[in-house]
Amino acid sequence: MPAAVQAAEQCVTGSLPGFQPSWLSVDCASKRNFQLFRKASDYVGLAGAVSMSFVRGSQGSYAAGNLFLFPWVKPKGQGKNLSASMPLNATQYVSATPIPDASLPLDEYFLRFVLKAPWTSFIGFQVDNPYSASDAKQTWCTNVEKLADGQGVGVDWTSHNLNGAWFGGSRAIPGTDACGGKAWRNLVVAGLAQASSPAC
Repeated sequence: MPAAVQAAEQCVTGSLPGFQPSWLSVDCASKRNFQLFRKASDYVGLAGAVSMSFVRGSQGSYAAGNLFLFPWVKPKGQGKNLSASMPLNATQYVSATPIPDASLPLDEYFLRFVLKAPWTSFIGFQVDNPYSASDAKQTWCTNVEKLADGQGVGVDWTSHNLNGAWFGGSRAIPGTDACGGKAWRNLVVAGLAQASSPAC
């Protein structure tokens, strides 16, 4: 068996081996949730996920390669009147309650209890304010200096349970070419740039 095929099998054990789109779609709800984050980043951060295959949730269906963003409430945001948007499809959404805190893995909470979609069909990460210089040196953290709205974000590329099946057992989306990790990071950052544009 060619070495490249063996490497692919070690990296991706999900339903679509080798799946990597050239760009990610961003649903309207995720754009609205990003705008909430921009207005209230002291109060909320964002759980992030990308669908690795077509998935069906309790409220809708979503194409492979869609970037999802959903707010979680920080300690300063407790007791605030915050409303999130849950996607039904690319353009439609309904109001939803943000993830109440970070006591459970954020991306998995979003998939299991909000979207109610098969969590094994996703990779995950988190978006927040930019990290301090010392934290940004960690391999699982990235500061993106400027998105389409002219402001930066910090991205934590780890997921407790989602990423391992797609990235050779690594909880973090790699920052190297291993398992296509660097390319996936670039796709997510480009998706965040889309999300930062005015909500639809």
